[in-house]
Amino acid sequence: MKSVKALLTLVLFIMLCSNKNALAEQQKNKDITGSWEGSLSVQGQSIPLVFNINSDLTATMDSPAQGATNIPIESVTVDGLEVNINVAAAGASFIGRLTLANNEIKGHWLQGLNKLPLSLKKAGKEISSVVKRPQHPLPPYEYVVKEVKFKNQEQNVELAGTLTLPSSTGKYPAVVLISGSGPQDRDQTFMGHKTFLVLADFLTKKGIAVLRFDDRGVGDSTGNFAAATSADFASDVSAAVNYLSSHANVAKDNIGLIGHSEGGLVAPIAANTSPNVSFIALLAGPGQNGNEIAVWQVKTILKATGLSDEAANAGSTMTRALNEVVMINSDSTTLTSELISTYERNWQALPENIKSEIKTIGGGKLSQARIKELTSNWTKFFLAHKPEVYLGKLQIPVLAIHGTKDTQMDAKQNLKKISDALHEHPLHRVEEIAGVNHLFQQANTGFMTEYAKIEETMSPKVLEIIGDWVLKVTAEKQ
Repeated sequence: MKSVKALLTLVLFIMLCSNKNALAEQQKNKDITGSWEGSLSVQGQSIPLVFNINSDLTATMDSPAQGATNIPIESVTVDGLEVNINVAAAGASFIGRLTLANNEIKGHWLQGLNKLPLSLKKAGKEISSVVKRPQHPLPPYEYVVKEVKFKNQEQNVELAGTLTLPSSTGKYPAVVLISGSGPQDRDQTFMGHKTFLVLADFLTKKGIAVLRFDDRGVGDSTGNFAAATSADFASDVSAAVNYLSSHANVAKDNIGLIGHSEGGLVAPIAANTSPNVSFIALLAGPGQNGNEIAVWQVKTILKATGLSDEAANAGSTMTRALNEVVMINSDSTTLTSELISTYERNWQALPENIKSEIKTIGGGKLSQARIKELTSNWTKFFLAHKPEVYLGKLQIPVLAIHGTKDTQMDAKQNLKKISDALHEHPLHRVEEIAGVNHLFQQANTGFMTEYAKIEETMSPKVLEIIGDWVLKVTAEKQ
């Protein structure tokens, strides 16, 4: 019996030591240097992702199928076997656990309301990120291209961009291109498409000077993007207009603004404060306030993920309740707690079958990423902003177009609101374009998952509409 007892004691001792060693091994931070690859399943489509992590834990992300490379990663943290990758540029994060073999990280991709399973494995080969973009122009160009910098004196921000001129002699009508939401470079590079590069090329060949620039805090521009609101971006646009007004090759009385998405919100603000703006074009720009847009977007997204109408309506109702907390709560110290309690109260009121549906996409708790988004300066401004206030003050020509397959903005509602807000003008044009999505590509579904797979960057029909309208408006002053 003694020998058996001694043997059992020895076995228990060995097991205890092994457990302690395993625990100690887990508590050590692992080296995750290298490239990791995995695929998200979204609306039945596979979206490969590649994370390239350096030894100092700086990192970038590629989305090859979407043609997006070197997306900046804000932070990578490793705590034992736990890995957290924060991709702030995409409003997303990956939380996973490294296997003891150090060759796989199993976890979830969190983005907005979505919580999708994602497993990353050490990349065994380089993934090609080459996609066809036949509309992207290549040098040598048929016009003058100048790299420029100009200053927003009011906010001490220096903006860097590209000015394209039909020629180095003469004076030309000019436009400033204003990007949509999120940190954008001067070409508005998104899903492998350089929309503003294509638009600038087309307009310059038509005889129009075009200035496009990196958002503050992006590329070669200074400033803090994360702390800025749409009003701040309008201030940057006004600085761009001031720069063009003093340029030898620009007709001072023929300067306009072309804004895409959020840029269509920024343009009317800037036009109200810049006397040298003589026309604006709103491409998928808002006519509704930010609260209505956000509620519609959430409902559309939830339905697209396969949730029932009842669950999608519940999600949009929850969004409205959270937005209203943001809009009425001026005390930033209590805003977070108010948001959490509002979410919990609305969540508990939901039927169990709806809870179960919403849980499949990560619902049930207000995430830190969502709280950070809701309490940002940008969101507070966006939700309360009333486009009709700025549109109603304009006495200049306005072009407003939306696509019938836009799943990010309600085309009919926003165009109606824009039209209702504008004073009559013979050169106004408000139109819904058949068959195009939020990027103005000819599309099938209009969902974001389709953007990168479409070779066309911008519909030729839409390019012609914009170009012809700008030439018509500017010809009136020549």
